[in-house]
Amino acid sequence: MSNTSLLQVRTSAEDKEKASEILEKLGTNLSAVVNMMIKQIILTEGIPFEVKINHPAYTKTEVVKEVEATMAFEGMELTEEDMQLLYAYKNGEASGDELRKRIIGEAG
Repeated sequence: MSNTSLLQVRTSAEDKEKASEILEKLGTNLSAVVNMMIKQIILTEGIPFEVKINHPAYTKTEVVKEVEATMAFEGMELTEEDMQLLYAYKNGEASGDELRKRIIGEAG
């Protein structure tokens, strides 16, 4: 067996309890998940989940106007399908990755 090291983490008792209950339902525990996360940090050489600063939300109208202006500047037309995808992204029904794949697919 390899050498092990003790890792102590401070968190609220409430958060620990809630997380432990969820993980128990999933058939695992906090220690196992922390070890999984450490392995993922090593494998990916980064944080294994998205960390971002929340920017002020734009209204749908502002987002659409910005995209329309950018598309017009590039000499491209925004189709009804593009508009639907844009609204789906804004409403959390489509991911940024889905939008990028669509854009790359159209450009490629």
